[in-house]
Amino acid sequence: MNRTARRALKRDAPDMAEKLANSCLDYQGGALVKVTDPKAIAALRRAFRRMIEAGGKPLALPITEEEANGFPRHASNRIKGGVSWLAVGFDPASRGAYALQSATSTFRPAAHDAAKEKALANLAMICAAPGFPPMPKNTGGVVCDVPNLSSTYPVCGPKRKPSAPFEKNQGNQNARP
Repeated sequence: MNRTARRALKRDAPDMAEKLANSCLDYQGGALVKVTDPKAIAALRRAFRRMIEAGGKPLALPITEEEANGFPRHASNRIKGGVSWLAVGFDPASRGAYALQSATSTFRPAAHDAAKEKALANLAMICAAPGFPPMPKNTGGVVCDVPNLSSTYPVCGPKRKPSAPFEKNQGNQNARP
């Protein structure tokens, strides 16, 4: 990407992030609901903006427990005292998508690593196909050997306006061949 394209992305990032954050959906009680909590929307806005400014590649950011509790599904699957990471990216239809992951461990850095990697893995699964992912069957979270994990798998709405060179989504940029 040339310097002009990077500058254009950075210039448009606040408006694009605002639109994406205000149109995100989450699962609650077997249905899709709009994310309406101001703290959750602020976390989404911050994550989408940083992703767009970084060239549109998927990324994950730690968020506070108050921000995480603003997501409908996360509030019902909350891990008390855990850390939460929010991963954002674009699906093949150029819609914004996010995955929220929480983890806890007696070794705090392990919880952060687990939550971040699981959020990025969930995001890659969501971004593998256009449209809304099926509702996750695991409503009680995921448990692994070291940390305890809790996941949220949603998608954000409106289709973003394509801009060169991002007319085609390359999928998860963190995946290895």
